Amino acid sequence: MRNTNQWLLAAVLAALLVAATWYCVSVWRAAPSMPLYDSIIFGAAAILTLVSGCGLIALIFLGRRKGYDEPAHSKRTAARPW
Repeated sequence: MRNTNQWLLAAVLAALLVAATWYCVSVWRAAPSMPLYDSIIFGAAAILTLVSGCGLIALIFLGRRKGYDEPAHSKRTAARPW
């Protein structure tokens, strides 16, 4: 049963991806073309976004590997409520 549900989920997600791609391409073709400097700025922004996203993911993995995500431990005794 689980295998069938996974295939159904994969098929639905693939259909959504195809529909979103088709919509994006149709909107892109309907829009007027951009000047060259706009394309360069758009490409540079996309590259910077990709680089910063990869850097943040790398920091998450590095922090997990070094143990920064572990809960804090204290050697002090608990404070008295009064």
